[in-house]
Amino acid sequence: MFADACEKAAKFVRPVIVSGRRFDGKVEAGCGTFFVINNEGWIITAGHIFDSYSKYQSDQNKLKEIEELNKKHSSIAGLPRNELKPDPSWITNHSFWWGWDGVRLTNAYVNRQIDITIGKLEPFDPSWVKEYPVFRDPETMRPGTSLCRLGFPFVDVASDFDEATNSFRIRKGILPMPLFPNEGMHTRNVLKGRSVDGNYEMLYVETSTPGLRGQSGGPIYDRECRICGVQVQTAHLPLGFHPTVEYEGKTVVENQFLNVGMGVHVKTIASMLKDRQVKFETGGAKESGGFRIVD
Repeated sequence: MFADACEKAAKFVRPVIVSGRRFDGKVEAGCGTFFVINNEGWIITAGHIFDSYSKYQSDQNKLKEIEELNKKHSSIAGLPRNELKPDPSWITNHSFWWGWDGVRLTNAYVNRQIDITIGKLEPFDPSWVKEYPVFRDPETMRPGTSLCRLGFPFVDVASDFDEATNSFRIRKGILPMPLFPNEGMHTRNVLKGRSVDGNYEMLYVETSTPGLRGQSGGPIYDRECRICGVQVQTAHLPLGFHPTVEYEGKTVVENQFLNVGMGVHVKTIASMLKDRQVKFETGGAKESGGFRIVD
């Protein structure tokens, strides 16, 4: 059903690898998904992709504060030399790998409340992407429609930190990553009010199947590969069933849930792109923002 659409989406979907080194030397890495919107190198991904970077910035401030306090303390004669120690989990180094070597994200707009990021890759060569996405008119989206999402789950991402170059290196064998699609029905549109700044509706596409770790930031699209949303989270809906099972000689009550996918709705995405004057395509016609009605 989605073979042709997945083949199209694979042309503009890429992985983002997030690496961080802690104060204790431990290196952690994770993977998300982004897709390129146009030939200028603008991209969309999930807002929570930047959570570790926000922690890194906060930890850097804490490390500087400790350094200053220890320096001040050591300059006072007669005081015992009891230095403050950093938390081993504080992040000392951080890096993103945006699908190609030597590429960084600029002009980044991160809305953590809605869970969306818009930014521009630099440098960017338009020949890297053979086809760009078409965004669906939000007025044509109906519950009951079959949708698909695409990303990079089930990949054991690992990075190492090179002290000599002060940089991260993705381990051999990680790249290229295999894409993984999974489908689900458009069940509901979920409105969570407006953003704190009042600029945007927090509108989401709910799907009958959950998104998977590694698919965050990836596209949700229909059978024609028209973008309907951006995968950002999985919600757990209580079913109200509480069966009991026997486990290791004990009776255990199980609370059952339905895991559903949640993606930022194309209507909200379009408003954000329009405000930033980011070009995108809808219904086969290139526009500088907004939508026109398509068949």
